[in-house]
Amino acid sequence: MAASRADRTLRALAAALFAAALSACATPAPTPVGSALEPLSTLSAQVPDDADIVARDLAASALAEPRVTSQVLLARLELIEHQREAAGELPTGLVPAATDLVNATLDNPITYRAATRELLERDDLPEGLHKRLEADVDDDPLRLADRRMRDALIKDTAEIFNALARPLSRMALSPLMGGIAMAQSLLSLALSERMEDPLEFRERQALAHWKHFLDAHPDAPEAPGIALRTEETQERWNETRRNHYLRDARAALRLKNWDVAFLLADRAERYAPEDHDAIEIRERAAVEIATIRTGEARSLQADPIALELDARPGARELAIALLLPRSDLEGAALELLESDPDGPLADEARYALALSHHEVRGATSGTEDGGWNVLGGVSDQLGEANMARHAQALVNSPRANPWAAFKKARARDRLDKVKWVMFGPMAKGPRRRDLPRPVEWLIDLPGIIQSLSSFPTRLAQFAFIKPWPFGRATAIHARQYLNHRPKGAHAHEISDWLQDWHGDRGNWLAAWEVATDQEEEEAGGGWFPDLRARAARQALDGAKKQKAGDMRLSLLRRVAGSFHDTDAGREAASLARDELMKATTQRIRISRGFLLENPGVAGPDGLALRPELLDGDTSNGELHPQGVILAGGQVLEFNYVGESGRMRKPATVRRQRVSGERLSRLVALLDETALNNYLEDPGDILGADSKRDLFFERARLGVADTPDRRPEARSTYSFLGMRERYGVVRGREPILPFDIVFTGSLPDLSFNVYPRMRAPRPTPDAVLFR
Repeated sequence: MAASRADRTLRALAAALFAAALSACATPAPTPVGSALEPLSTLSAQVPDDADIVARDLAASALAEPRVTSQVLLARLELIEHQREAAGELPTGLVPAATDLVNATLDNPITYRAATRELLERDDLPEGLHKRLEADVDDDPLRLADRRMRDALIKDTAEIFNALARPLSRMALSPLMGGIAMAQSLLSLALSERMEDPLEFRERQALAHWKHFLDAHPDAPEAPGIALRTEETQERWNETRRNHYLRDARAALRLKNWDVAFLLADRAERYAPEDHDAIEIRERAAVEIATIRTGEARSLQADPIALELDARPGARELAIALLLPRSDLEGAALELLESDPDGPLADEARYALALSHHEVRGATSGTEDGGWNVLGGVSDQLGEANMARHAQALVNSPRANPWAAFKKARARDRLDKVKWVMFGPMAKGPRRRDLPRPVEWLIDLPGIIQSLSSFPTRLAQFAFIKPWPFGRATAIHARQYLNHRPKGAHAHEISDWLQDWHGDRGNWLAAWEVATDQEEEEAGGGWFPDLRARAARQALDGAKKQKAGDMRLSLLRRVAGSFHDTDAGREAASLARDELMKATTQRIRISRGFLLENPGVAGPDGLALRPELLDGDTSNGELHPQGVILAGGQVLEFNYVGESGRMRKPATVRRQRVSGERLSRLVALLDETALNNYLEDPGDILGADSKRDLFFERARLGVADTPDRRPEARSTYSFLGMRERYGVVRGREPILPFDIVFTGSLPDLSFNVYPRMRAPRPTPDAVLFR
């Protein structure tokens, strides 16, 4: 046994020595010496032939001469093409583009689309031109409107099919449970139909297309029929807007936001004149607004008798004491009360006395609650007097009395926790469906029963909820208290609660800021260094996620300065130094995958990259997956595979300044290639980036040698290959509009399989119509 253990040890030692020897003998991947670029290809001067001359004349005539001239030149170009074909020469490929140019001179979009459809029947169209012409043909308002209406019909059909498919599949296994599920599905379907807008957003898109067609072609043969459909659909759109405004107005009434309710009801009446519901809401809101304004006016009314300050002993002194910050307010109030305890200014004197007790005596931490108790007492004592309402408003104000607001919010938060554990998603009652509340409770009764049955599960999950969803309002009042009274009687209690709350949510940076404000470190808390380290790590992680280079550098500097004695602070300082050394005015990346999939960009007509950098052989130098970076100005940054020879390891970076001509060629070909790729395959997305486009335009004009150093001019766009974007296998859209869904439940050991119909995907502009 001992011998076998010794043999295994010797074998392991020999294997380790052999691996070390191999690694020592391995040749590291070299970094290319010299330039990564080859000389630019020179374009030799060519004598234009007859086709080139005709194409030039055609381009000029399309801009400045009658269309018949362009048609004559197009016929001449087609004749030259036939002659070349008869002579066995290669075609010029100019005819499709020239035909599209002549078609573009048509004034009527309908005629242009008809001519384009005829052009699409040719078999010699380049792929990019073919895709663009298809998009032009599809850009027909009537065709787009028909598609949106068809999508709306398919969506409605899918909702009905999906609502029935699942309960029908359950009825095959359990008729009773399937019948219950069918009843619930039918009820849900009816409710969703009631809550749905009279005009669905796809129909709104169709309405916009019909209006566009009528504006562009009022005399078209289809115009009368389209106008009738537009009028009918517009009525449903007005009803939709009316319903939206009324729904929001009712919500404002529930919140007693009378001004908003009045405004929304008025807008609803614009879409439905003399609407009974809108008029009722507006009149009720108007009454409440008038009541509030009457009360405000009564509060601001000045009693002429009370203004005769000189006629009452102590009145003038009290007024002065109320205005001056460091005056004897208590003495002035007592003097006025003693001289005229039942006079017209007695209420004001009692309020001023209570205010003095609150501000002066309550300034010390021991009597803070006593000051608020005095104010509350004078509010009860004065009854319906104006000063009683002022005192009550001060006591109930969350800004003036954050401690009371904190206690109320914490009690309400505890109740919310209990309700959530007991009822789960039904803790706030049934979903509002603009129905009578008892009906809404009845509709959600099955969900309430299910929520009650899952009570043990929520009780077990309660301590592990992330992020913590409770206590937001309580935290706001706690923060207000600490801001106004950092040395108050309840400051330590509130600080401890707020730190625990932020800790439960994983927001260590906020917890550390609260602890720092309360000077907990001086109190000798042993947990403070750990909290500081966690806060530093969280701040560093946030800085790393920042995409804007200037903002990222600023955040790294802040972390390094605020947490210099932590590991995260030292890492932030190191990253900030690297960021400064690597900072560039631009960061436009051309990945290795993009260069491999688009060799023309890397070839002699574009970047003119040395071929061995993309041959997959690391022994002669190889481009890293990071590829080439346009670093601003005329500087390119080349990322090579490091000495490890592994693509996933950090790259070795070299920078090289190139000529303006090379940069101009590169950006022009890069932009054209990306656009053609998108036309041929919509999955190869060319993202919008105005900063990238500005840099490309400067490079084309030959003025990129002076870099734009503004942070807001820096682009970080990346040109990626399709494999880098989608992986080895790219998903395809299924032909059939159905999915097979498998569902199961462990508690009741049930299993179900049913089909689900997919609704059409919203178009990119759908967000404008929701």
